[in-house]
Amino acid sequence: MFDFILYFSLISLSSSSYVAVFLPDNMKMFLKENIFHFHNNSSPFNGNTRHIYCDHSTLEFSPKSDAMNEYKLHFGHVQHMKVLAYAEDENAQAILIHPIGDKDNHISINQYPHITISVSDIKPYEPVYSNDLWKRFMDNQIVQMQFDEKDKPKSIVLKDDENIREWNGKLTGNSKYVETQAYLKIFDDNIDLYGIVCVDNLWKNNKCQKN
Repeated sequence: MFDFILYFSLISLSSSSYVAVFLPDNMKMFLKENIFHFHNNSSPFNGNTRHIYCDHSTLEFSPKSDAMNEYKLHFGHVQHMKVLAYAEDENAQAILIHPIGDKDNHISINQYPHITISVSDIKPYEPVYSNDLWKRFMDNQIVQMQFDEKDKPKSIVLKDDENIREWNGKLTGNSKYVETQAYLKIFDDNIDLYGIVCVDNLWKNNKCQKN
């Protein structure tokens, strides 16, 4: 218990801590074997496995102390998630997720809760770009989403044809990002994941016990 308090005191002082649903090894391996892949239009990935993540879904980056104290009450909680869709462009790959299960769901502050599969890590395409990737699909009017009571996506379809499940094309450039070749796949079958709520410092030191 003392170790937990000590670690928590340390992370409370860190401005770069983040709270997330962290995937156990079997879930990470599932994503790496079934979702991640090299693709022709994303040259930064070719031969590069250093930036494959499949690690977590961020709930909040650098939360304030009162928010962290609230999160602390849920450390170790098992969160189940449904995979809604997969997206990739020349810079990143990510899956769009939605929490499922009991009422003790933990909601990401990200506009589009997701798990980063891989990213080139060439500025400005760092892990945070995964959220912007989904926004680009919305801004380009490629997809439309239904949102839950927390204003998070709970379903997704292609805007031009709800019966089609895959899309290939270009996402237009904007003030932050250049035009890019992109691909989207919507999942009909249930792909369920689970992870454990924790803060990064504790997770790395095996201090969050599953409950």
